[in-house]
Amino acid sequence: MKKYFDRPPSTMGDWLVLAAGTALLFAAVARLPAALMALGGLLALLAPFGWGLVLAYVLDIPTRFFAQKLFGGRRGWAMGASYALFFGVLALLAALVVPQLVQSITAFAGRLAAYEETIRQLLLWVQATFGIDMATAEQLVQAVGSELQGWFASLSRQAAQAAARAAGDAAGAAANAFVALAVSIYLLSGKENLLHAAHTCLRAALPPRAAGSVLAVCTLANRIFSGYLGGQLVDALLVGGETFALMSIFGLEYAPLLAVLVGVTNIVPVLGPFLGAVPGIVILLLESPWKAAEFAIIILVVQQVDGNFIAPRILGGATGLPGLGVLLAIVVGGAWFGIPGMALGVPTLAVVAALLKQAVGAGLAARGLDADALDRDFPPMDTQN
Repeated sequence: MKKYFDRPPSTMGDWLVLAAGTALLFAAVARLPAALMALGGLLALLAPFGWGLVLAYVLDIPTRFFAQKLFGGRRGWAMGASYALFFGVLALLAALVVPQLVQSITAFAGRLAAYEETIRQLLLWVQATFGIDMATAEQLVQAVGSELQGWFASLSRQAAQAAARAAGDAAGAAANAFVALAVSIYLLSGKENLLHAAHTCLRAALPPRAAGSVLAVCTLANRIFSGYLGGQLVDALLVGGETFALMSIFGLEYAPLLAVLVGVTNIVPVLGPFLGAVPGIVILLLESPWKAAEFAIIILVVQQVDGNFIAPRILGGATGLPGLGVLLAIVVGGAWFGIPGMALGVPTLAVVAALLKQAVGAGLAARGLDADALDRDFPPMDTQN
């Protein structure tokens, strides 16, 4: 077969085979959009199974904890506790966020004229103080205010149509959620049998050394991902609770909504606190600059306490990445996959870094070199001189 592909075509049969192969290649390229569309439809059908896998992996973290600490290794009771915790958190979020969101939108719509007047008075003060012509800016404020008032007026007219569409979408979403929940229960309850079957198939398909390498990589990835995700979820819960408590103590409005927003965005490292703080500052700034300043101080205090005391004890060395590596993972993951990429980019890069470290160590060992000896022979350069 190799000799057949290496030699140039010389007979009529060779040219016919070449022409047929070229035609098949062009036909495949021409049908590529349709194939990608069909693949997208297939992935959409399999999406509930993917979400079920994600849910099972996340809930396996508290399941293992409950089984070890509370139920003496019995996974059945631990699974029940994990799902009860999951549905309790969802119910609590719905009870806190949905009424607060409706109240916030209603209050914002009712105070829109006052906000417009406040901005107009600010522009007049700037013009009187600094002598800057703010006529264009005032016209822009009036135009934006009119657009917002028209949007809120049309919102009530569109509510019935939106409710009908949401009901239709909710039926499909409920079906997908039920499938994902059923898949997660099946995967969690049959975890040991499924892992044993996967190990058996892997060892049957690959040589022993290759199978061992794949299993070692999977074990490393599972350790990093489970430690990172579990720590981030606990840390986000603590940050949201601290924010809610401090906002309630200082009497700031929208405490449930903003605390949930800060806690959820805190899952994204480094940039998460800023993503959660900016909307809250903007909302409270329309109420009172002093309230916005109080909220900013609260976020600063919470993040300092979390970054210096809480997060290091919860996360520990879950990733082993330097600050620059974390920032790189967030930027690249966010550019490629959005918010999920920002959250999962850090453990993914941590797995790659751990594998590279192992490969470097294996290469040094194969050459009879020791990394510690190299550090002694070639100390870091002194960049202060």
